[in-house]
Amino acid sequence: MAIKYKKFTPTQYVMKVKNGRVTAQGLGLSFLYDTMKSGILVLPATSLDSPFIFNDIMTADFQSVNIQGDIAYIISNYERAAKVFDFSYKDSPKDRDFELTQAAAKVYMTKRITNMANILAAKFMAGKDIRQAVKSAEELAAYLSKNMENDETAAKYGLEIISVSILSISASAETRRALEASAREEILKQQDDAIYKRRNSAIEQERLVKENELNTEIKIAEKEKQKREKEMETKYLVQEKQSELDSIKMNNDITLEKRRAELVDMETENERKRSDAKAYDSEVLLNAFKNVDAELIKALVLTGMDSKALIAKAFVEIGDKADKIGTLSISPDLLETLTEK
Repeated sequence: MAIKYKKFTPTQYVMKVKNGRVTAQGLGLSFLYDTMKSGILVLPATSLDSPFIFNDIMTADFQSVNIQGDIAYIISNYERAAKVFDFSYKDSPKDRDFELTQAAAKVYMTKRITNMANILAAKFMAGKDIRQAVKSAEELAAYLSKNMENDETAAKYGLEIISVSILSISASAETRRALEASAREEILKQQDDAIYKRRNSAIEQERLVKENELNTEIKIAEKEKQKREKEMETKYLVQEKQSELDSIKMNNDITLEKRRAELVDMETENERKRSDAKAYDSEVLLNAFKNVDAELIKALVLTGMDSKALIAKAFVEIGDKADKIGTLSISPDLLETLTEK
């Protein structure tokens, strides 16, 4: 019989077993035990990492991808995990045997966890084509985390999934080159499309500018047309007003000429009446002198004449009787007298 004392760390869950029964269990226990009658199980109480690499996972379009990631988990049910995996403590120099046992148990747990993840990842990728698959790291991580947490397999092992991380999803070298070529062509196509769109945009902008210029010219032409129409309308109104004024002036001139004609007719009529009156007066006068002796009339006429008039009348009578006169002598004094004013 060998009695030993053992102290464990707080990160270790310790179960002391005697005669097949757990007599003590808890975190970081320390106790004396009989190596011949007692056994010890030591389980890790911290979270564990299970890195994985899944190769040749087939996609929906029969392309293979490689998935690299990590799963964090803990032992949630120590009694159940102790029954499934070997966590026995074996006393050895520097606990080498214990470390090997712990490492082997972790390998087995990791294998169970990664197998679950492998099956779920294959199912997920079966619904994705290669282009979708290589870009679905976050989606795959969420899918694995949700399904593994709800899967009862982990609980049967006394394990609980904390998180799932996907580090990369890569296609095979040939597929990657094909995708790169396809992506390169797509980039070039997008570049061409961008150039085409830019050119189209420039053409569209130029068209809009031309259209705006044309619309401006049309508006200017319409304004010019409206201006000419307004000028013509104004000119027409002016001509119409001028025509009205000319018509009024003409009517006034016609009225004036009529009044002048009426005035002339009236003056002519009046003149005729005055002539008729004078003729009547002359006729009356002539009738009055009709029976009067001509010599008497001459005497009356001569009565009112001056000497010059009488001399002139005498010369007239001499001229009338020139054929009967032989010689006529007129002195210079007489002529001077006759020419005096």
